[in-house]
Amino acid sequence: MIYLETNSLDPTYNLAMEEAAQEWDQPEDIMMLWQNKNAIIVGRYQNAEKEINFKAARELNVQVVRRSTGGGTVYHDLGNLNYSFIRPIDYQKKLDLTTLSKPMEEALNLMGIPALAQGRNDITLDGKKISGTAQRIHCRRLLHHGTLLFDANLEVLQSVLNVDPSKIISKGISSVRSRVTNIKEHVSPEKYPDMASFWQALILAFSKEGPLTRMDPPEHLIEKAKMLQETKYQTWEWNFGKAPAFTYSNSKRFPGGNLEIDVNVENGLITACRICGDFLGLVELDDLENALVGCRYESAAIQANLSRLDLPLYIGSITEADFISCLFER
Repeated sequence: MIYLETNSLDPTYNLAMEEAAQEWDQPEDIMMLWQNKNAIIVGRYQNAEKEINFKAARELNVQVVRRSTGGGTVYHDLGNLNYSFIRPIDYQKKLDLTTLSKPMEEALNLMGIPALAQGRNDITLDGKKISGTAQRIHCRRLLHHGTLLFDANLEVLQSVLNVDPSKIISKGISSVRSRVTNIKEHVSPEKYPDMASFWQALILAFSKEGPLTRMDPPEHLIEKAKMLQETKYQTWEWNFGKAPAFTYSNSKRFPGGNLEIDVNVENGLITACRICGDFLGLVELDDLENALVGCRYESAAIQANLSRLDLPLYIGSITEADFISCLFER
């Protein structure tokens, strides 16, 4: 098995390198270990607006990126180690997804960590989740990847993935909230005092299960990863435009009055908007509502459209900042 490291903490590059490796015409199995710096990774078929507390994410400078596999939304930081296994598909054999987490379970067991692969995509420790996994078939190769919570900031995890479900009605798939724990809490500090020691022990455990050839990503993979990073994983179209349709409703009380906003969003664009409240506007709201239709559901784009209007005519002393906060802050 070939072992690769991305040598990057950028989630857009790491996901791009993973996809490039899956498209690599390589007969051997591939294993990758990598880390992301403060990122929320959204499942391929999920609605980011439903899964993420964007106010907390912005305040904590947490990046949002959509991955190519299904499953739930996860939080990554430098206390989290991500792994990827890529192998050719044998279409003559039935694929048993329940066995894909066994190699990681066995490696952790070799390290003295009594992890257990269970359910459709979890690895647990003392009944709590330490890893969630997902899969994708692409270019006749199977990608199986997941997370390992070693010493992640669980308070940040809970804050950025905590939203009010009553505010959004979505056709996307919701994440399953599980009790989670860090591996570090279950091992002696002398054994794995930090991420570096845990990382190296994991490589050693896999090398005991079979030959492991360490190599740097070849230049053609790096070039392809950079291309995918720029054209896919860094783009608004991929990260937000691919989201399932949803309806957002919110109301807030400001010094200038109560403001209620309802919007429909499809492919990341506002398709309908309704505004009401007891604010002291002077003209009908049609032009304001129409200014938002067709606009990206993101604060910068909405702010640009609002700047073309004399906003006090429509919503009195409610400010542009108030209006935008009602659209995004719950």
